[in-house]
Formats: sequence, structure tokens, C-alpha cells
Amino acid sequence: MLEIERKFLYSGNIDDTTLAGAEVCLLIIQWYLSLPDARRLRLVVSPGSSKMIETVKTGSGLVREEKEREIPLETLHEMACRLANERAVVKARYVYPRKRLEGVIDRYFVPNIGFVIEIETSQTRNVIPDPWKFWDLPAKYFIEVTDNPVYTARSLAIIIDNTVRPLPPNIPFVEPLQRWRFERYLSIVYG
Repeated sequence: MLEIERKFLYSGNIDDTTLAGAEVCLLIIQWYLSLPDARRLRLVVSPGSSKMIETVKTGSGLVREEKEREIPLETLHEMACRLANERAVVKARYVYPRKRLEGVIDRYFVPNIGFVIEIETSQTRNVIPDPWKFWDLPAKYFIEVTDNPVYTARSLAIIIDNTVRPLPPNIPFVEPLQRWRFERYLSIVYG
């Protein structure tokens, strides 16, 4: 599937009113398998479900090709030793679908870089708006990093060891059971 996406760092605060407008808040860990294996394995925990998704992306910048498929959750058990030694990112994702676009606010916990905001579509004829027009947030806090390879999640990913605390104590709009399930899955990999 074609992915057309603009990506921004956001250095301001995002209040609970903005986050409450999301359709859903997801807890996500994405492992990036060591090259030449170009796969990304993503554990996604929503309030009502959990799933693993395998993705391969090609291209860079604004337009990329993305191939995704859901894989069994048992993959965590099967690959736990390998995943524990692979680089990963951990984040809460607030999802805002609108017409033929999807906006996401990612709050990165590992690495702790704050907010990364994306607006994406799969239709080449759609115009991706500036994020301060998509959300009511001040334009001065946005820095576009769409074409900067330093800010791909693969580039940001780090090895998670026992000194890294993946989640802060409080995450707005994450349900207690959702957090518990996410932490339980992480314990399969990280003990």
C-alpha cells in the first residue's frame, strides 16, 4: 500500500482536550530487526484488543511503499530472545481519522523525545494539510522532519535494557487494563 506522510516534531505541550479528541489511544512497541532483515514488528494494544503486525517499508521521505500483515501474538514467545536484543521504540499513539486523512500524535517514551506528529493518506490526489490546521495547536512549535532520515522510527530506535523504564506512571486516556496487558506482553520479551 502507498503511504504518503508528513512528519513533524512538536516541542509544545499538548493538553488533555486535544488528546481526548482522538478516536483511540494505542500503546505500541516497534522492534526493528537487524539488517539485512528489513522487517518491523509492532505490538499494538488498544483498550479492547492486542495484535502483532509485521511491516516492510521501502522508499523514504514523503512517499513510501508499505506492506503490512497481522501475525500471531505467539510471535512474541517465539522471538522473545531475539526481540530483547533488537532496537525498539515505545510510544502512545493518539489516532484522529478525518475524511481521507489520518492524523496521529505519537508520544515517544523510548527514546524520550516527546511528541512526533504525522498526517498521512494513501491517495496521491489528497493534499496533506499543515498540522496546525489539522489540530488547533500553535504553528511555532512544529518542525517538519518528513525528509530527515534521522527522525525515522528505525533511526530513533534503541536497545531496551533493564535501565530503561518503558512507560511513565501516567499516560492520558490509557485504560488500566490496556496498560496491564501491554506491560505483560513486554515482560515476555524483557522479563
